[in-house]
Amino acid sequence: MNIAFRRVMTLGVALLAVLGMATAMFLSPRTFTGEPAAHYLSASATTPEAAPVTVKDLNPEAPMPDQAKLTAQLDAILATKPDKTSFNAQVVDVASGQVLYDKNSQTPGTPASSLKVATAVAALDTFGGDHRLATSVWLDGDTLVLRGGGDVLLGDGQSNPAHPKGYAGLATLAEQTAKELKARGVSEVKLWLDDSLFGDAQVNPAWDKSLFTSNNIGDVYPIAHYAGRATESTRSAYQSDAAQQVRKVFSAALSKEVGVSEGGRGAYGGGEQITQVLSAPLRDQIKHMLLVSDNYLTETMGRLVAVKKGLDPKQAGLAVQQVAEAYGTTGISLVDASGLAASNKISPAALTTLLRAAATSGKAELRELVYSLPVAGYNGTLMTRLASDQTLGLVRAKTGSLSGVATLTGMTLTEDGRLIAFSIFAAQPDGALAPHKQTIDQAVTALRGCGCR
Repeated sequence: MNIAFRRVMTLGVALLAVLGMATAMFLSPRTFTGEPAAHYLSASATTPEAAPVTVKDLNPEAPMPDQAKLTAQLDAILATKPDKTSFNAQVVDVASGQVLYDKNSQTPGTPASSLKVATAVAALDTFGGDHRLATSVWLDGDTLVLRGGGDVLLGDGQSNPAHPKGYAGLATLAEQTAKELKARGVSEVKLWLDDSLFGDAQVNPAWDKSLFTSNNIGDVYPIAHYAGRATESTRSAYQSDAAQQVRKVFSAALSKEVGVSEGGRGAYGGGEQITQVLSAPLRDQIKHMLLVSDNYLTETMGRLVAVKKGLDPKQAGLAVQQVAEAYGTTGISLVDASGLAASNKISPAALTTLLRAAATSGKAELRELVYSLPVAGYNGTLMTRLASDQTLGLVRAKTGSLSGVATLTGMTLTEDGRLIAFSIFAAQPDGALAPHKQTIDQAVTALRGCGCR
């Protein structure tokens, strides 16, 4: 195995192919997401100290797989199973755009959490990777307004720049607020909660009620701590009113210095901004979102894109769809941003189109997208998958699981050094949870080991 290939994929470097330039770097019953427990490792823990990988680690003249041989190999793996599970798939050479394998890839299917790739593209394309979300405090007489700006990764304590979750801390915001109030001679305030940014788009009618009872999502607000959960743990319960919980935490911290009583809730137009805390840069939030497959954060991103585009926040799916279509995808019908809804429809071909568009984009934040995908056998939702010697550290991909649906969308290098994008959907009519993930992994293993000449 070429050591350069392993370095390239482990460090998450995507091959960038630009025309005219040399090749550069790299439910009913479908209601339960079934995503495996995810693990977040900080960049310092996952990235070895090494010089950046450059194009010299790849061979732009690496031979292309023989399409006929690859097709025969993958067709054998992805043949319809005795339980009637069928597969749709596409494999594309990133540098050239050549389709290397196609199995009904234009047919729209249910993407599950592979849809988060499209939402990540939409958010990064719309706002840029450096964009930060403000949670601000405004003063109007004795009314103090806590205004949510879309940061749902607030922490309860001091701001902690070491992690996107808790990057902006409510204790820090309370300290800054108390200092400003004292400077103005204000000792008593009524705390108003302005959580109006998303209007009444807290839930989505396309989501089955069991998604809430199975702890896959909670009511979505533009201000929340720990992505809407009770604690920092991704296993803790979603809160029924995450915005109100933020007000309680902030009020408790602020009341150590200033008298605080509860005020109203909703849009508030007056006052003067006296302080704020800013979220982690969007690129870091997106990485966390994809790594742990965070539904709440993804739905927040979709709503932010909708607001920016002048759409109703309830049209988060449409907002993501519009960005995807601007990159040349077709046949898409999205009703949410996270992939929780079984009625979402997108094809494997659309997802490989988005991956390749990101990898070859003129926007740095889109070219970085591959850095944000989980690494095979190493972290996130791929921690326990594709961990064999053939694929460990050499595949980056987004998982997707619903009842009756399993998907995997990502990138890898062939044995000969061609960077390829792939998307594979499995659909089981009887609604088995995440059917045939092992078959999908077998296909990706074959892609990675492909000489196919």
